[in-house]
Amino acid sequence: MGKLKNYTTKVPARRSIQEIHNSLADTGAESIIMKMEPSTGRTIGLSFAIRVRGQLVNFMLPVDLDGFRQALIDDRVARAKEDDYVYRVAWRCVRDWVMAQMALIRTQMAEFEQVFLPYAMSPTGQTVYQELMCGDSRFLLTGGTE
Repeated sequence: MGKLKNYTTKVPARRSIQEIHNSLADTGAESIIMKMEPSTGRTIGLSFAIRVRGQLVNFMLPVDLDGFRQALIDDRVARAKEDDYVYRVAWRCVRDWVMAQMALIRTQMAEFEQVFLPYAMSPTGQTVYQELMCGDSRFLLTGGTE
C-alpha cells in the first residue's frame, strides 16, 4: 500500500493546525476551540461551530495519535516511536484531509454537512459517527429496500 502520506514532513504541527483554523474561519466557522491533552499541552482535536442551513452546529475533529503511531509502525517508519514526529505527521495528514474537503465544497462537488457530518456533535456530546457506530443509538442502516 505504501507509506502513510506526509511521513517525511518537517512542517510543525502548530502550522498545520493554524492552516486548518484559517480554512475553517474562511468557510464561516463562528468559533474554533483547541482541545488540549493535559499531560503534554498538545492539541488533540479542534472543535468548531458553523451555521448549517441557518442552525449553528458544533463539530469535533479529533486526532488519534495512537492510530497514527500504529500506522507508522506498520509502515516500518524508524521514527514511529518519537512523539513529536508522530504529532507532526498526524496533524499534517488531518490538514490535507480538511483542505481536500474544502476544495470539494468550494467547487460545489459536495456540501459542508455532506463531508463533515460524521464529526457533528450530538446532544450527548458524541459525534454522529460515534453515535452511529459505538453508542446505544437507534440508527438503522438498511439495504435500501425498505
